[in-house]
Amino acid sequence: MSRSTKLLAGLAFAATLGAAIPASAATIIQDGNFDVPPAVNPFLTQFGGATFGGVTNNVWQVLGHSVDVVGNYWSAPVAGGGSVDLDGEMAGGLSQAFTTAAGEYKLSFYLSGNPDGGPSTKSVAVSVGNVSSQLFTYDVTGANSHSNMDYVLETLIFTSTGGGDILTFLSQDALDNSFGAVIGGISISSVPEPATWMMLILGFGLTGSLLRLGRTRRPALLA
Repeated sequence: MSRSTKLLAGLAFAATLGAAIPASAATIIQDGNFDVPPAVNPFLTQFGGATFGGVTNNVWQVLGHSVDVVGNYWSAPVAGGGSVDLDGEMAGGLSQAFTTAAGEYKLSFYLSGNPDGGPSTKSVAVSVGNVSSQLFTYDVTGANSHSNMDYVLETLIFTSTGGGDILTFLSQDALDNSFGAVIGGISISSVPEPATWMMLILGFGLTGSLLRLGRTRRPALLA
């Protein structure tokens, strides 16, 4: 087998292993950036029981009293799009049903807080897969403002048994509060198993070795 054939085989092997790792599944959660259809500017209050978002306009369900779907009222998360204040006229929440294969996943989302009023610490409970409720908090006494909401990227690892799951964000602020935690840039991606990562590392290691072999033999061929 020639060096070029070996190199191509190594590259193909690495590419095959890369394809075997589940890709970041942005479509697991629909309208995670709250921009389909575009949010009403500067914001729109949605009340408990309402649905919005996505091409069908019903991927997110509003829980509790209400939430504010925010357009340009303040700066967007790093991922772009809109955001949602989980306390609309009063404390509320969001949920979305989704389908996955059995396995381990990572939920990612950007968290901030409405700087217009108290409490100084905003709280949200997140439930998904085998995680029944995990509390996240955001302190607005720092640098966040309308022009810079100073979003923090939060993550949560969970396990799905496969089939249907529900992602829930629920405000933990007082019921009559209207300045809550702000979320955006929501996504769920697969977490590769350790054995898969090892196979990928071996594949790229093989490719690197073949490249080095080609470089060391090239002068001899030119002599």
